[in-house]
Amino acid sequence: MELLLNNYEYQNDLFDIAREFFPATIDDTSVIKIDYKTSNDFVNMEIEINSAMGEKIYKKTLDTNNGEGVKSRLKLGLYDSLADYFNKQLPYGCLTGVRPTKVVYSLLKNGIKISNIPAYFRNNYRVSDEKIKLILEIIENQKPLDINDNLVDFYVNIPFCTTKCSYCSFISAPIDKVENYVEPYVDALIKEIEFTKKMIKDKCYFVKNVYIGGGTPTAISTEQLERILKALTFGEMKEFTVEAGRPDTITKDKLDLLQKYNISRISVNPQSFNDDVLAEIGRAHSTIDTIKAYELARTYNFDINMDLIAGLPKETLKSFKYSIDKVIDLNPENITVHTLSLKRASTFAIENKNIFKTTKTEKMLDYAKTELTKAGYKPYYLYRQKNQLDNLENVGYFRDKKICRFNIESMEETASIIACGANAISKRYFSLENRIERCANVKDIPSYILRLEEMMDRKRELFDYKK
Repeated sequence: MELLLNNYEYQNDLFDIAREFFPATIDDTSVIKIDYKTSNDFVNMEIEINSAMGEKIYKKTLDTNNGEGVKSRLKLGLYDSLADYFNKQLPYGCLTGVRPTKVVYSLLKNGIKISNIPAYFRNNYRVSDEKIKLILEIIENQKPLDINDNLVDFYVNIPFCTTKCSYCSFISAPIDKVENYVEPYVDALIKEIEFTKKMIKDKCYFVKNVYIGGGTPTAISTEQLERILKALTFGEMKEFTVEAGRPDTITKDKLDLLQKYNISRISVNPQSFNDDVLAEIGRAHSTIDTIKAYELARTYNFDINMDLIAGLPKETLKSFKYSIDKVIDLNPENITVHTLSLKRASTFAIENKNIFKTTKTEKMLDYAKTELTKAGYKPYYLYRQKNQLDNLENVGYFRDKKICRFNIESMEETASIIACGANAISKRYFSLENRIERCANVKDIPSYILRLEEMMDRKRELFDYKK
């Protein structure tokens, strides 16, 4: 698909809209031509769509004097044209971006009443009634947001896994292939943590939530993990999460260690309860392994999250329904239902381009929402990614008030996050200005180890730390 514009200022934004209608035809010769110009409070568009379905020209005149700027009007005009051309509506319409809920918070802050949000989303973004309802339900379940510029969250990245999943594009490495880097990485990570702890103390910050992610933190040895946990001392915290994740890394020794350091929340992630699917995506565990790991973890006092992914290869609607039913039977405190996202760097993006043609992910997510609601679960955070099947989303569910505050604050960007490790991104939140500044650590493991001082300098600059 080729996108031709008379002005390329908003090329990426318009391409994001067009791509949602051409997901299965990466090598397609379709052409979209867009000519637009602005005058007074209007943007005038002429959109010519030419594909195997034929040629059609649309002319749009859109008002920019309603609180929405030129970019959003262009996106809406292109979306409406493509929706008509293909006779297809997308669940989120022309609403792009990772965090749909942030749009609601922004509208509320600008004085729009909550009762007027549905009409606003329909008229300006063409979001479906079902997704508007989901977004507003999440807003309700997130109350109250905890906003205080002196309270920060702490994130640690451990970028090692037992195997590389075929859908994964994270900078993580199979631990057996980078074994020589693990100990130096742990050494560097602890040095960065110790530096950051001093910065936190000197700046009079207080850490409320700690989250160790990856990768799979429990892929490293018990001794190496303990060295990291021992460094993460911040006094009393609201929650401390470790993504144990892979069932094949969950052992009694690891769980004893997590209990010793007062970890409050862990993950045991099946992704699917279909062994054929697990083999296809490169997981090194079976359904039975997941159940055994979960039952072992249940003998401890952890809140547990379990992840499932809708739209994986070899996953049918029937087998996905079985996975949802099974995870509900296990009854973890949190369940996260992801939609498969085909990242360019993943194996699937290269080898399974036509996966989009046969997806039933919307029906999968509908079933998940219905059955989880029946079982007493409620949605509490949502985010979207590029190249997600059927233009859908990832949703975290909770029961019995067991919400992960870090997930909310990370998604809604309502707290500063100080992050350590390769590919970790620190964010400084200025609540009075509703503004965020970021600094990122380098992505790959060897560079992180070699350039550690530079990573610490980046934090000094972001948090205005002169000592």
